[in-house]
Amino acid sequence: MLKRVFKLFHIARKLSTSGAIDTINEIHKIPTSLNLFFNILSVGSHSNKIDVKKAPGEKLCVALQGMGTTFIKLGQFLATRPDIIGEELAKNLERLQDKVPAFDLHDAKKVIKKEIGDDYFKHITEISEPIAAASIAQVHLAKIKIENKEKEVAIKILRPDIEKLFNEELDALMLFAYIVENTVAKTKRLKLIEVVHLLREITNIEMDLRFEAAAANELFENTKNDIGFNVPQIYWNYTTKKVLTLDKVDGTSIREYQELEQQGVNLKKLAENLIQFFLKQAVRDGFFSRRYASR
Repeated sequence: MLKRVFKLFHIARKLSTSGAIDTINEIHKIPTSLNLFFNILSVGSHSNKIDVKKAPGEKLCVALQGMGTTFIKLGQFLATRPDIIGEELAKNLERLQDKVPAFDLHDAKKVIKKEIGDDYFKHITEISEPIAAASIAQVHLAKIKIENKEKEVAIKILRPDIEKLFNEELDALMLFAYIVENTVAKTKRLKLIEVVHLLREITNIEMDLRFEAAAANELFENTKNDIGFNVPQIYWNYTTKKVLTLDKVDGTSIREYQELEQQGVNLKKLAENLIQFFLKQAVRDGFFSRRYASR
């Protein structure tokens, strides 16, 4: 309990110095007692400066990004709940990006080796520096020898100790939510306890990469005979709770429509294909994933 209280004060100090509390006050006035609590905690520290010209929601995005994994995920979750925070703020939080500095390649190799074991690790002939890093995991390109053939793969690796860190911070946030809901009656409508509970459930699933692998494998089986559909194959001997290995697939984000046009892609046909693929997954298979590539 003492550890949870200490973590709560640490989080509250981060909230007060990140600019998050000032921004929240712009959007919705925080009760005087809570403002006093955060003001006391920020004594002796330097608050982060956030561009005053930005909209409150944009400033909140900047503040949450600076606070790390738990708060990035909290902001992303709240973006899906306009019923709690309102349409405008939810739209602003949709822009929240979870790009964070990558952890060292040496540490990544240690995680892979520990997870899959020496016998399989020795078949990995090459591992790149991280090509993408997010709040929970990062991705490396690699080459693996399987049955005397070299496969180009992508390996997704959970950040070291991320599950422990996340759950410790959520324990503290749950305590904070309980205290606030039971001392400030007006905050009950915000459903703070429910928000933290749902965030824990959702993110703990994200932190077990076997769930993502199983979903990708089901999508692969459902669509392997569909023309124009390419789903990466999962390599189960190189996949665990903390490591996900699948075929490397080259592609261009649908958001980069100008680049797609330069490549000669018919955007109208692409849009039609997306609708058809979605309907096949949703109606025919009863299973939908947004992670696929159109050939």
